[in-house]
Amino acid sequence: MTAMPTARLLDRLERLVVRWLSVALGLGLILLVLVNVANAVGRYSGWYAMTGADEVLVYGMIWIVMLGAILAARERSHLSINLLQQALSVRGGQALQLLIDLVTLFSATFIAYHSLNFIERIAMIGQTSMALRIPMVVPHSAIFVGFAGIAFVTALLLLADLSRLFSRSARS
Repeated sequence: MTAMPTARLLDRLERLVVRWLSVALGLGLILLVLVNVANAVGRYSGWYAMTGADEVLVYGMIWIVMLGAILAARERSHLSINLLQQALSVRGGQALQLLIDLVTLFSATFIAYHSLNFIERIAMIGQTSMALRIPMVVPHSAIFVGFAGIAFVTALLLLADLSRLFSRSARS
């Protein structure tokens, strides 16, 4: 059995993580839709009331959005206006992409850091949600995980962009 090169192993691992995360996001969204439908049927039929369904829906959606944002950052498919990038030369577009990566990395790291500080504070006081008594650390952790994931992915993209830029410069 031949040892797989590190780059190929990391590539396979990345595809596996992305696939599992995509499936988890899809199943999570389906689960939230089912909770919402069951809650609506119960409420409007008068058969039952689902205490805390709104909390589950809001917190679940926050997690889905933040985990999905990591995938969007990885694909660079997040909301952007690329008119300037299209008007620039190839080198100018690459430079602008590096600048965007740096600003994104800084912003996401800044938000993740301050989010972690906030999570530590609410964990110390033991704050919970009103209906289900869910520790508020759970929904607030989605912000930390999402922005830390965006920072990590953006750092990897920045390194890949720099590597491509310098390897082209070396060949020129």
